[in-house]
Amino acid sequence: MLLLPKTRFWASVNPCSNITKSALTLLAIALLANIGLAQHKSFQPGERLKYSIYYGPIRGGEAVLEVRQGKYNEKPVNYLHLNGRTVGLANVLYSVDDTYESFTDIETDLPYKSIRDIKEGSYKHYSEQVFDHWSREDSSIVYSTKVGQVLAPKNSNDILSAFYYIRNHLMWNPLTVGDTLVVETYFSDEIYTMRVRFMGYEDIKTKLGKVNCLRLVPIVITGRVFKNEDDMTVWFSNDKNFLPIRVRFNIIVGAAYCDLIEYSGLMHPFSSMLKER
Repeated sequence: MLLLPKTRFWASVNPCSNITKSALTLLAIALLANIGLAQHKSFQPGERLKYSIYYGPIRGGEAVLEVRQGKYNEKPVNYLHLNGRTVGLANVLYSVDDTYESFTDIETDLPYKSIRDIKEGSYKHYSEQVFDHWSREDSSIVYSTKVGQVLAPKNSNDILSAFYYIRNHLMWNPLTVGDTLVVETYFSDEIYTMRVRFMGYEDIKTKLGKVNCLRLVPIVITGRVFKNEDDMTVWFSNDKNFLPIRVRFNIIVGAAYCDLIEYSGLMHPFSSMLKER
């Protein structure tokens, strides 16, 4: 593993252009650029995580993350599936139904193929990306149905596979407050480098109970969605599952957050859940 003082290298996450896409993107903050076989496993086929998305006090959406058994070119793979959609009044005002899929290697967790199927109001987008991590020593080749062939950083992940990669390959390494994580990912037909700061440990109250978490703050792009570069925070469970428990982001029009409300099929005990006294 390549480590520099206060810096670790991952692969990138591209911030989404609207609130709901941001909530989904936040679940995926990581990919190590220097990779080998995973020494630990934090998830397994059958894992299912459900989230509620809130805009202020209003529940405006939900998201479901799943790991399924799959095949790609007749090879067994992890089939990762994420769907996020608006609910209630938010769905009436502006309907969103976004699906992300990724077919990843069982050992390395690198993607073979990713799919984006976006439906947001009258806007529609469908694209596929096929990843070749083996033909070149210095980079990965991505074949996109939208832009053709692209050279990306070596061992790049898509936005969904990156989320699962960090859980297996990086979260097991002790983090020191102030560590900066540098992330490279190919997403939305763009290469983007994101820097994420580890801010320590924190107990947070959720509808599931109180959970001991690792707190990470990505440095986001300011402008249309975010006012300040530290307007996003993500909490991961401090146990062997490293579940994303909560995502909070302050945006120009207010605040929003995404909370885990249901889980099943975990590989390890949910030991970061604290007993109430």
